[in-house]
Amino acid sequence: MGQSKNLDVAAVIKEAVNAGLQAGRLQAAKLTGDAYKATEKRLYAYPVILEKIADDKEKLEEIMTHGAPERSKSIVRFSRTGVRLTPGEILDALVQDMTATIAADQYEADTIAAALKTIENDPYYAAVAGKFLEGQTDDEIAVVVPCDPSTVRRNRGRLIRKLAVWLYGAQAL
Repeated sequence: MGQSKNLDVAAVIKEAVNAGLQAGRLQAAKLTGDAYKATEKRLYAYPVILEKIADDKEKLEEIMTHGAPERSKSIVRFSRTGVRLTPGEILDALVQDMTATIAADQYEADTIAAALKTIENDPYYAAVAGKFLEGQTDDEIAVVVPCDPSTVRRNRGRLIRKLAVWLYGAQAL
């Protein structure tokens, strides 16, 4: 009876381990696809983030030079019912908020730039830069590289997977 109980426990443990492994494999496959798509989203957003940083820096400079605007959605959120903030407190809060936003966006831009730097010497770098940074088609990139458009797509996929590992670590594998 004791030995059959041990076999039952061993079978249950083996079944649980196998279920855990299967769940891990499914999650890893999902993360890999998610990391690839997330990398593409970040690459598409990169030029926009750079524009936004420049625009936000101009707005911040204007606010610091001329003060906070009289009415703005960005100011309304600093107003609380029953709490009266001085114009100086509103200005300080607005400057602090914009500075934090710029810093977060700059961190994202720097992270993407560092990842792109890791692939810049690859002969098919133009497949990534052309698509995501310059808005070129695969046919236009194929003329520059020179190669077939399917080669552009295949090598862009390879480079995006490499960037995904750089950006997300082992989760992207």
